[in-house]
Amino acid sequence: MTNAQADTAITVLQVRCEQRTYPPYDDLHGTPHAMLQRVIRIETTKGTATFEQTDYGHPGRLNPWDPRGIDSPLQSKTAQLKALADAIGAVLD
Repeated sequence: MTNAQADTAITVLQVRCEQRTYPPYDDLHGTPHAMLQRVIRIETTKGTATFEQTDYGHPGRLNPWDPRGIDSPLQSKTAQLKALADAIGAVLD
């Protein structure tokens, strides 16, 4: 490894999205309709942020993304992280 490689700063942004559909009357929601749930986990070199979105209460119409944990260094970027979640959700739609 050269000195140039050793001195190179690396910034990582990793996004993971999991989408699940739970059947009617599942223990998670108990409603008579299937429920869609999306969870996005955004990992950066400064911390992690997790958002959740469901169609709970009105099947087929998704609720807004809700934060489910944002590390302190990322809290000032909540609006931008939510915008990223919105963009990823749009790709899934």
